[in-house]
Amino acid sequence: MNSSKSTRIKKRSGKQRLTDNPINFYPHFFLTLTRILVSRCFGLDHCRYNGEMIEAPWIRELAARVELLSVCPEAEIGLGVPRDPISLVRNNKGVRLIQYETGIDLSEFMVSFSQGYLRFLGDVDAFILKSKSPSCGLGTTKIHENDSFTLGSGVFASIAEKLYPDSVFVDEKFMEEKGVDGLLGLINKN
Repeated sequence: MNSSKSTRIKKRSGKQRLTDNPINFYPHFFLTLTRILVSRCFGLDHCRYNGEMIEAPWIRELAARVELLSVCPEAEIGLGVPRDPISLVRNNKGVRLIQYETGIDLSEFMVSFSQGYLRFLGDVDAFILKSKSPSCGLGTTKIHENDSFTLGSGVFASIAEKLYPDSVFVDEKFMEEKGVDGLLGLINKN
């Protein structure tokens, strides 16, 4: 048997998931948990720019029902906690991730981390990302240009949406309104 060949395993939501197991004689007996990536600041770590953690009552229930993965892209690129805030700014180079206090352009660091991390991550059914974040926001992040702004997605979120077009993307507002059952129902429909 060719060990580079992958066997399909049916996951709980009814989608097929690839496994690296080349010898799987009974694939219908193996179910895998739904995999969900969350922003680490949701009740898991004090990693926000101000050193705080966001109260997320739904995180424990979610962790008990799925395979929970977490990331803080800003901490992963080496920004400390607490740290000077970062913002998305549109200039002649396009949309850039800038730390105003230091003037440092963090765009290349964030793009490089995001692409590498997400490509290594494997299959993910859903992403729950922090709204308004310059790294994780989903259409709610301010992109500053001169004295005005438009709304868009954060750097990590934008790359995740491109690399995972079949995954579900929500923020904490969705979780507060719909809860874990609402998210799992959305994943099962997708």
